[in-house]
Amino acid sequence: MEERSTTSGEDKPEIQSPIPPNQIFILSGQSNMAGRGGVVKDHHHNRWVWDKIVPPECAPNSTILRLSADLRWEEAHEPLHVDIDTGKVCGIGPGMAFANAVKNRLETDSAVIGLVPCASGGTAIKEWERGSHLYERMVKRTEESRKCGGEIKAVLWYQGESDVLDIHDAESYGSNMDRLIKNLRHDLNLPSLPIIQVAIASGGGYIDKVREAQLGLKLSNVVCVDAKGLPLKSDNLHLTTEAQVQLGLSLAQAYLSNFC
Repeated sequence: MEERSTTSGEDKPEIQSPIPPNQIFILSGQSNMAGRGGVVKDHHHNRWVWDKIVPPECAPNSTILRLSADLRWEEAHEPLHVDIDTGKVCGIGPGMAFANAVKNRLETDSAVIGLVPCASGGTAIKEWERGSHLYERMVKRTEESRKCGGEIKAVLWYQGESDVLDIHDAESYGSNMDRLIKNLRHDLNLPSLPIIQVAIASGGGYIDKVREAQLGLKLSNVVCVDAKGLPLKSDNLHLTTEAQVQLGLSLAQAYLSNFC
């Protein structure tokens, strides 16, 4: 958080804005993208809290920024979704590990990475239909992010756990995801926008049908990273901090291998 001066008039120091990003990534989906790594129960106060443990792979970097809820660029730090997914306590997600890995592999020192958090926990894919609050917010934040001249490089999408309980939702997941991608590319006027989606690792019911749709989606510039086998927290739903780091590195590898 920026410090505020107690002086007034000409004595008030100027707050320096960060150099805007030239490579922008959209982070969207539900809770495992928003991040629940390190979120634990404080039994003394009967509430959920983040343990504030930040792995080195998720450390801040002055050339990695995030778009805040009020559409300002600021230095990115965990939890990335703290002012976006406000209904729950946020912790470590895959975004910072992804950004640091991409930054470390790029051959130019001039790259400034911008992350645009848009995920919302507990949301089904039908809640991301064109015209919905979540979809329109994602489009608005994406459009605002590139007003500084940066290029939208990819959308990272991790969602589907909320679609495994109902057979109709699970069976229609593929067509809904196909439509979501096509609508987003059309509305952003980015017909070849890269999408890196995650095949879900948790959830009961008809999880196999949702995973089959995710792994089998046949659209150009769409790749899938499989989260199956990554360590889960005791709730058997959310990825651990360690798993989120591993996922972030896998997402970075997918991006660098397919789109760079």
